[in-house]
Amino acid sequence: MPSFRFSIALLAALLLQCTVKAALNDWAKPCFQGECFYDLPATNIEASGSLKIWGSPDAISDITAAAGWTILGCSPNALAQDIRLVCNSDDTNGAGCDHLYQNIGAQGKIVRLPENCGKNAFARVAKAWIPEDQSIPINIARRLSRRQGAVPEVKALSLDTDFAAIDPAQTGDISIAIQGSTVPGENGNLTVTPPSRRRSIHSQGRRGFLSFIEDAFNKFNSFDESVTKNLPPVDFSKNFPILSQSISCPGPPAVDSSINADVTATSHAVISLGVAAAGTIVPPKLTDFGLFVGMDATLQGTLALKGNVAGKADSGQLTLFQVGIPGLDFPGILSVGPTFKILGQATATLDVNVNMNIDLSYTVNRAKLFFPPSPNSPSDGSFSPGNRPLKLSVSPSLASKAIVTAHLIPRLDIGVSALGGVAEATVFLDLDTSASVTMTLNAAANAGASVETSTGDVTSGASGGIDGCVKAGAALNVNAGAEGSFFGIFDKSTQVPLFGKEFEVFQKCFGSQKRDGIASRSRHGRREQGSKSRHPQLLYHRRALQLACPAPLASTNLVAVA
Repeated sequence: MPSFRFSIALLAALLLQCTVKAALNDWAKPCFQGECFYDLPATNIEASGSLKIWGSPDAISDITAAAGWTILGCSPNALAQDIRLVCNSDDTNGAGCDHLYQNIGAQGKIVRLPENCGKNAFARVAKAWIPEDQSIPINIARRLSRRQGAVPEVKALSLDTDFAAIDPAQTGDISIAIQGSTVPGENGNLTVTPPSRRRSIHSQGRRGFLSFIEDAFNKFNSFDESVTKNLPPVDFSKNFPILSQSISCPGPPAVDSSINADVTATSHAVISLGVAAAGTIVPPKLTDFGLFVGMDATLQGTLALKGNVAGKADSGQLTLFQVGIPGLDFPGILSVGPTFKILGQATATLDVNVNMNIDLSYTVNRAKLFFPPSPNSPSDGSFSPGNRPLKLSVSPSLASKAIVTAHLIPRLDIGVSALGGVAEATVFLDLDTSASVTMTLNAAANAGASVETSTGDVTSGASGGIDGCVKAGAALNVNAGAEGSFFGIFDKSTQVPLFGKEFEVFQKCFGSQKRDGIASRSRHGRREQGSKSRHPQLLYHRRALQLACPAPLASTNLVAVA
């Protein structure tokens, strides 16, 4: 997978010295040599990152004070706008102002913008002209260095981020490299120019190139845990209705049968994010891209289901919670915007009176996703299930084959938009926590004692009240993938299966079936080959319920079997 190998080589170059450094972007130095930097504003609590462009000195210029210019009014929030500007000196060559018009003229060049002028760091000059409005505010006019009697000429520029409109035949290719992280201070080192794929392989050799990749992953793994774990967490706690449907049954006796399911979920997640990218801004194309995500999380979830109907019910996958979290933004060039969600789904096939609570709790420690995937350095993490008891009560008077399945899915959607929207895609990370209960019951004549269990441990038996078997299992499937295509670097076929395990929570047979019962135990095994990643294509679709009146009940008493 050569494109990924190069992107990780790039990542290694960018993160080779992940310590707090002096800013690469020097506002006192003009961008006249065909190379220019921009740093995200440095703080102790926000994302850090750097951007570098390089190419012909005739294709890249500067309209900051360091290049001799004063801007006469500029919107700080616009990506496209017309501005007026004036050179600070009569000696336009000595001040540096002439560089904007050097050789090919101003139109079509990429310029560095001053702070608080536009949302973006760099802009395309779509048009350059001499405006009719030659007025200069008095406070600015007093600061200009002029020969006696000279009248400064005001210039005008139309600026935008439509880099695709620049003609490479005029400017030549303009390269770009970007790196950043939501971990404060971990902004890498862009003084190392990312090597070309050809130069990397031929000058360092295959062995050295792969070592370069491994160094990149080792650098990410060396991020200070005390810093990453102190990032602002995403906390959430709420109860949600998942299913609620009833049907009137004529009897006798007449009764309203129903099914109701609710999810109670509490989560605490700390998420770190980083990105590295390289390519050309002219023409606009990223050739290499690497995204990494770190996560520590705890999820406490319970599905409570009650039903006395016959039929099938499926809630479809529902969005229970959604919130945007801090990402990385170089407006007009590269934006990485994560959204944390919690999705839920419940399905049931019932023909028995039932009341149950299913545990959906898991802990995630040091989960790490590298995307696109690398076979040499796989994404990993520690994932472990909760141990709260399964609670299940059923009517023992009916034969039954009932199945209930629940899913609670924390999900991270990372929207990526590059070079003015030329390419957009979403990288997702799903942590699908699921549990299922299967009941194979025969009609019993009486109801006896109840059973309470903790995960995997039976504490008492059902004294003749239940005849049949009950099996409960849990699973955690962690998968990453993409929606959309991103410059051919990845698309919807790019998938990363991080983790897959199934756990036997409880299995017990009662009455005449007891001889076939299997002792309760905990089983930890990899997901079977060929099992599908749970990433439904039709999200948020609520399916119709298909309910019918249950068979007449000889007894409405419920007996606890787990």
